[in-house]
Amino acid sequence: MELADLDVLIVDDHEAIRTLLTRVLTKAGVTNVRSAASGAEALAELAARPASVILADNSMPGMSGMEFIAEVRARHGAQPRIIMVSGASSLAHATEAKTAGADEVLVKPVLAKDLLTAINTLFAV
Repeated sequence: MELADLDVLIVDDHEAIRTLLTRVLTKAGVTNVRSAASGAEALAELAARPASVILADNSMPGMSGMEFIAEVRARHGAQPRIIMVSGASSLAHATEAKTAGADEVLVKPVLAKDLLTAINTLFAV
């Protein structure tokens, strides 16, 4: 799979983070990037059109990233691939995210190369 073939959904309540991640991805060649400001909004996006990969924040109002990931897994199974992008850096947090269903956990601030490496690893791009 090529980067251009990916459909990425960014879920973060901070517009600046959504914009930054979108720029990183589009600069790398991803042409289908959309975003949601909450877990509920992201679930509606996924119901309308599946994604290949989700970048999800953990600390969001209403539905946490952990709750969102668990809900995505309950509704959609192993696909889409999910990368949690969080400000929490503890091993316990990463373990909790993976238990909820995240495929990968990255700590903010995320370097572009780390994000792209995680995506390339998940999809063998």
